[in-house]
Amino acid sequence: MTLRILAYSPKMKGDLDDDYTLFEDGSVLHEYDAHRYPGGYNLKRNYTSSEINQEVKYRLLEAAGPDDKETVKTLLNL
Repeated sequence: MTLRILAYSPKMKGDLDDDYTLFEDGSVLHEYDAHRYPGGYNLKRNYTSSEINQEVKYRLLEAAGPDDKETVKTLLNL
């Protein structure tokens, strides 16, 4: 079963990716680039909503569609 995406928040730090995706089960996928050297691009890490900081939570809330805002608030404890 594929989880529905509730919010996707892309961001760049210089030329490095820093993207977060929130899924309907409350899991968060962080896709990022750590550095420009070999092995530093296209990294992925999964988090629970309690493991991400407030800035990221608000980025995801802002990125959510109008119909999903309340669900996102609940999942992220905002």
